[in-house]
Amino acid sequence: MVFVSGLVLLCACQGKPGRGTSGAKSGPQFSVDTAQLRRMDSLTAAQRRSDSELINKAESAPGINAGSGNFDINTPAGWQRSDTVMGKIRALLMTTSSPNPRFRTNISVVSDSLRGLTPDDYVRGTLSSLATYVQQFSFMGQGKRSIDGRTACWLHYAQSPGGIALEDICYIVSDKGIAYIITCSAIKGQLLRNRQSFEQAITSFRIH
Repeated sequence: MVFVSGLVLLCACQGKPGRGTSGAKSGPQFSVDTAQLRRMDSLTAAQRRSDSELINKAESAPGINAGSGNFDINTPAGWQRSDTVMGKIRALLMTTSSPNPRFRTNISVVSDSLRGLTPDDYVRGTLSSLATYVQQFSFMGQGKRSIDGRTACWLHYAQSPGGIALEDICYIVSDKGIAYIITCSAIKGQLLRNRQSFEQAITSFRIH
């Protein structure tokens, strides 16, 4: 299962590509007399409803995919790369193995229109959306760095979608009214261990 945390930033959308395989779960059937299985079924159903609502919200936003196909980024050595579509949302996804079999360490890239906002206002709106929609969201820090000769904003946070503790750092690169969102996601505590691979991708990012 792969959680594409960058989609949260598109009107607070969280996506899980590949739901037709490892991510496709109808929820365990439970016995009326088994409280633990009942609880598991309830949580799974609630997560599916939440994901569906957020994806619908994001894909209906004006300007979604505004920069799709307008950038280049290198895949870290040994990682897998794919173009993914969730609903109407286009994402570039790069993945590798992780300590948790239910999750793959990943880098995702999605794009969105700034819709007339300044980059700083867009980031403020992003933080508000994360705090509202992301399960067990924990803000860890923010700052700025140069990516492709442009000033990019970064956000560092933790979350627990589906009960998996994750740590993410996302970079929002703005150009000509478009936000390019690069998100690096790993099991909590493993983010720095994957820093070299993340940096290989981030420093190679170029807007056409």
